[in-house]
Amino acid sequence: MGHLDGQVAIITGAGSGIGKGIARAFAGQGADLVVASRNEENLQATADELRPNGVKVLVVPTDVTVEQQVIALFERTMKEFGRLDILVNNSGAWDGGPLEELSLETWQKVIDVNLTGPFLCTREAFKIMKPQGGGRIINIGSVASDRPREWSAPYTSSKHAVTGLTKSTALDGREYGISCGQLNPGNTW
Repeated sequence: MGHLDGQVAIITGAGSGIGKGIARAFAGQGADLVVASRNEENLQATADELRPNGVKVLVVPTDVTVEQQVIALFERTMKEFGRLDILVNNSGAWDGGPLEELSLETWQKVIDVNLTGPFLCTREAFKIMKPQGGGRIINIGSVASDRPREWSAPYTSSKHAVTGLTKSTALDGREYGISCGQLNPGNTW
């Protein structure tokens, strides 16, 4: 059927945009999916679209900034599938404005979704992938990490930091067969 037959992937932010596009591609290659985001209605629509591909799709509403929800996401994945082969850290938030007007709340919201969320998901994935003998982690960064836009300090900083997390994850996972890479899209439909 496809290159991902028999594999299980968690995709965060899978209810729309890039995450939904990745879910479509993975389902088309035979992967069973765990789709996660805060919006359950969007996740259900994604699952309904993908199931005709003959793959299993588990919907797990998750706020990646809440540690207990992330832990529950990975526990449900293991309960349903017994394995995890691929993690796509795609959930993201954008906010910004003139630096002198940025609130700590705005800064923290973007950092929490774009950096802390991938950290929490990666940590839980390692707990599964290490004893399993490997896996793949894909972080969705942004061209903004190298080419910032005006008034984008929280977003640009968070995506720059994702590059550091990606490199550290790749180094820490190498010995255990866990690879980690990063995609840096620009504007997308």
